[in-house]
Amino acid sequence: MFYKHSKKGKCCILIVYVDDIILTGDDSSEIVRLKEFLGTKFELKDLGNLKYFLGMEVARSQTGISISQRKYVIDLLSEVSLMGCKPAPTPIEFNLKLGTDKDGEEIDKRRYQRLVGRLIYLSHTRSDIAFRVSVISQYMHAPREKHLEAAYRILRYLKGTPGKGLHFKKIANQNVKVYTDADWAGSVNDRRSTSGY
Repeated sequence: MFYKHSKKGKCCILIVYVDDIILTGDDSSEIVRLKEFLGTKFELKDLGNLKYFLGMEVARSQTGISISQRKYVIDLLSEVSLMGCKPAPTPIEFNLKLGTDKDGEEIDKRRYQRLVGRLIYLSHTRSDIAFRVSVISQYMHAPREKHLEAAYRILRYLKGTPGKGLHFKKIANQNVKVYTDADWAGSVNDRRSTSGY
């Protein structure tokens, strides 16, 4: 659930997920009023500044706010028994072409789908793997050994960079910079292009 209240250029935002709540904004009086109101209806515990929410770690500094999923990465590596693996320098091999052809051994579809689903969630704070995850997610209906190897390559890359994430700088300039990655006519099956942001 998401609630937003604004008045006179001020803003108060309430985000609810099951029994966790984030309350933020630039209208401190509205935040206090909303906390008091919620306290009359529910038993609340104010944990102070946001530090951890749904697998995302939030850190504040003089330069801004950083969001990462370090613990999530470590738990994922541990779950697939890759904690002791050698880190990869990049999330995918150069010029790797994946297709849906019948080459290679079939693998456990449910296990592959769970792994790719967890990587999709991780790509919310790791834009450096978003394109690669979008590539391997195209084969969730009939994964082969080579698709799993590509997923493991992403995990090996994450092993070397577990703490990377998003950093929101504390500056007056609010311009948004966007980077894109594209693979022009790179699909071995239909020669279509793939792009990611």
